[in-house]
Amino acid sequence: MPALATSADLPLRIGQPQEFARVREFFQQVAFDDVSLCRTLGMGDMSELGRLRWDEIRLDINSEPLRWCLRVFVRGLQAAEQESRTVCGEETFAAFLSLGLLRPAKKDAQVVLCPVWVYPADGFIVASDRRDDPDGEPYTPPADVVFPAIYAGTLRFLRLLPEGREGETLDLCGGSGIGALRSSRTARAAATADVTERSAFFAEFNARLNGAAIRCFCGDLYGPVQGQQFDVISAHPPFVPATGQNMVYRDGGDTGEEVTRRIVEGLPAHLRSGGTCVVLCVACDTEVKTFEQRARDWLGEVRDEFDIVFGLEKILSVEEVIESIRKRGQQIGEAEARQLFERLRCHATRQFVYGALAIRRYSEPVVQEPLRVHLTPAGRWADFECLFAWRRHCRQPGFSQWLAKSRPRLAHHLELTVRHAVRDGQLVPVECVFSIEDGFQAALRPDGWVVPLVARLEGTKSVQEVFEAARAADELPQGFTLDAFADLAGRMLERGFLEVAFPR
Repeated sequence: MPALATSADLPLRIGQPQEFARVREFFQQVAFDDVSLCRTLGMGDMSELGRLRWDEIRLDINSEPLRWCLRVFVRGLQAAEQESRTVCGEETFAAFLSLGLLRPAKKDAQVVLCPVWVYPADGFIVASDRRDDPDGEPYTPPADVVFPAIYAGTLRFLRLLPEGREGETLDLCGGSGIGALRSSRTARAAATADVTERSAFFAEFNARLNGAAIRCFCGDLYGPVQGQQFDVISAHPPFVPATGQNMVYRDGGDTGEEVTRRIVEGLPAHLRSGGTCVVLCVACDTEVKTFEQRARDWLGEVRDEFDIVFGLEKILSVEEVIESIRKRGQQIGEAEARQLFERLRCHATRQFVYGALAIRRYSEPVVQEPLRVHLTPAGRWADFECLFAWRRHCRQPGFSQWLAKSRPRLAHHLELTVRHAVRDGQLVPVECVFSIEDGFQAALRPDGWVVPLVARLEGTKSVQEVFEAARAADELPQGFTLDAFADLAGRMLERGFLEVAFPR
């Protein structure tokens, strides 16, 4: 547990368990939760909260306590002390004051305000730093500002977290502690670590606010947990190439991937066999290797114990990243932009990639190369789990024989697009494309004669039976073997075009 600082720069206080319980009960009673707020405010999810135009919203709420919560905690406005006492009740109001969730305004002691931003996130109540000064004074965010738990990237990260499965979990670069809160639902023991005392403090506060048993550490990545191993390690690390004044929650070293690299390098010491790591990050493909290939190298001498899948969501050019940095208000001029460009080129950076790096450790050697798949917004951890299970099945003795006898079926979301063109006066098919878009997205452009062959894989005939029937009907090109067809079926199973039941 971090040192529970009470210095002036920390706006909250660690109070008594009964105070946290009273505040938690109040939020539950007034329905201050994700579902209520999204329905009331017309949001798709909580990431839209910071972009609402409040002057255009008509709050159709009968509950005065919920109106008060929206005004004070979500919008960050001030409220009369007497009104607040009436809404909360004396004991709850006293608990808010004791915990620092309310305090008198500096300019008017008859009104109260919340010095932090408080909102529902993933079924929890979370406090993080405000984006303005609560008393209306000029505001400069601290270098160790605690990042909100409801930004789109953070909510994406939460959807990709593996289940704790009664194991031990560690969320690195934990910020507000939302990752550990999520893991605490299914883990036997959940922990979070952050390099800043401010984030570790907020994580501890949020754990107690939600009644969650979470160990909150302050330290550099694995520093506070030396000698310990975990079943799940997760992180949503800083990823912006450093450009000057350092912002701890944002900057990731020369290329933006320094923290990600160190997280991966620490897995041999801290991830148990059978354990899983997921890192949602921006990283680099170089002129020599892809990001996932480089991540495998970072694992060092025991790299063969790890299977790696990178779920790619977006590709950005070096120029796009630099322009994005400039647009986000980081004051870099033309000279600094050129220096950053040259620095990235010196590191052989070909392009930036954004997505989820998923790593599973095994006791047996992993012979496959790291795999890159295209992750869709609908993707969840369960999609990675299925892919890891399939890749492990492929490594089992006798897999080739099993595959030939298996009975795959076409995936439910599979589509076939056929493009026709005029050739010698006739309209003929010139391109066939199998496509799938579920948790992962993939496309395959086979030769036309392959399509009817694949279409016969409907779950009732084995790969070998379909092949032999096509060979008997003289439908196959010369030299096309059962092994080649089985290999095609295997690749289509891996990418989700086909489905099959297999031992797990």
